[in-house]
Amino acid sequence: MTLCIQYAKPSSGELAGEVYGLDVAVNNFLSAWFRHGTQDKFICVPVDLSSFDHFKELAAAQGIDPVTRCVGLDPRTPRHNLENMDCMFRPDPLISGPIWRRQQLQGRGYAVCGLVHTMSGERIAKAVGDLCLHPAGAGDALICPSTAVRDAVRNLWEIHTEYLNHHFGGSYRCPIETPVIPLGVDTEKFARLATPTNRTAQREALGIAADEIVILFVGRLSFATKAHPLALWQAAERAAQQTKRKLRIVMYGYFKPKDMEPYFRSLSADIFKTARVDFVMNGDERFPDGLWASADIFASLVDNIQESFGLTPVEAMAAGLPTVVSDWNGYRGGVRDGVDGFLIPTLAPPPETGFALAERYYNEQNYGVSLVAASQSTFVDTNRCAEALRVLIEDEGKRKAMGASGRARAESIFDWRHIIKAYENLWRELGEKRRAAPPVPTVPENWQAAHPSFPNPWAMFASFPSGFLAPDDRLRAVMGREEIERLIKHEMNFFVPDLLMPKEMLLGVVEVIRKVGAARIGDILAGILEPDRPRAWRSIGWLLKLGICVRE
Repeated sequence: MTLCIQYAKPSSGELAGEVYGLDVAVNNFLSAWFRHGTQDKFICVPVDLSSFDHFKELAAAQGIDPVTRCVGLDPRTPRHNLENMDCMFRPDPLISGPIWRRQQLQGRGYAVCGLVHTMSGERIAKAVGDLCLHPAGAGDALICPSTAVRDAVRNLWEIHTEYLNHHFGGSYRCPIETPVIPLGVDTEKFARLATPTNRTAQREALGIAADEIVILFVGRLSFATKAHPLALWQAAERAAQQTKRKLRIVMYGYFKPKDMEPYFRSLSADIFKTARVDFVMNGDERFPDGLWASADIFASLVDNIQESFGLTPVEAMAAGLPTVVSDWNGYRGGVRDGVDGFLIPTLAPPPETGFALAERYYNEQNYGVSLVAASQSTFVDTNRCAEALRVLIEDEGKRKAMGASGRARAESIFDWRHIIKAYENLWRELGEKRRAAPPVPTVPENWQAAHPSFPNPWAMFASFPSGFLAPDDRLRAVMGREEIERLIKHEMNFFVPDLLMPKEMLLGVVEVIRKVGAARIGDILAGILEPDRPRAWRSIGWLLKLGICVRE
């Protein structure tokens, strides 16, 4: 299998302690691919030079020699460097470009595979929804990290195709596959982090007593775009009162946006009378590896449609922590209720009641408001959460048993070595499907566009010129080689030479025209191979434009 990855360097990175989930997910995936991939060469189609530099840096960090094993292809010359690829992968859902570029290749071309991390927001919905309008076919796939995201993708395509079929007639369905492969974790790393030594050091730094139970939340601190803390805090306070145990809730992450902080602190002051809450910012120099070792229980009651998979519960399992999480999207695919922890039920209003939310988002174009509008009516069962926390607080044996079960599950399913193998198996399967599929045209024959937004300019603007050159037009050469050389030494006169004949061939055509006195265009073209005739037509137009030849 010959695989290439189309890669764009993450633009957000880490700013002021903020860790952007998509950037982390992409970097972690690539690092794991370099570590566990079976490719001899890691082939990259970078969007720019800095992206390829970053690609090589990630490879070098995993012990891959970037000079001998990283290959960068120029995406501007697809016929030269993509013809023999079996599959092209993008670690995001922006796969329309590779699909359209494939149209320029001979044969069936490569399979195209993307990855969608979340399905909320206008830009993602547009990118994924528009795939219904692109020339996708056999072997194309969009990997989803959870069945919940897969269902969201399919539901969105159903909305698009329902409109298309209603408006234009037909029974079209998007042919792109939606396999489910979860995100991965480095389980050995988290096992190393959760040591007794680290536990002692982290708890001492936070002033946590030996008999104090710590509930850890990790992630963005935002009631609008991550999780409203009320259900967890109410449940924790109730559990503290019921068990009479010292209980501390550690919220580890960052406020996004910054003005979230006073909301969280004000609410926590009203909620907590028995338990205690600490806010620890990501990037705190005291905790370079996070606070996994300090905790007894991990809890995350996400209630936001922006969440898609939920990597932190899997990380918590890898660190040996029992988990209490909301029964929400990808969370339910990671944690087994009653085995690795507890799934807390969630309820939302009936689907037909949400149309006003869609209208408001469309009219106001406010992403944050659209998210919080959905979450403010999403119920998380506080009573069930309080009971789950009570059981784990009072029963150390159950905490250890669930933590051990979660760690074993993380190692056997979510470790990167398994995830990368699943990716490679999928890529191989997609490439085989693409090669085996019958050649079915996905665009009209002789269609005059590389993409609907990139049409043949002389087809779209056919009414602009007075007319077009024709085979019966005759040309006469009026310039000698020396004069031609003086003209084309100026870059503005020879600006995109790769779209014309090579220089020596151009000069040769001029000499042929000069010898016959006046040459018919059709006769000039007769001596040129069919695939090169469009280039010859463009060259003839260029000869006339520069005054090298005149039309008789």
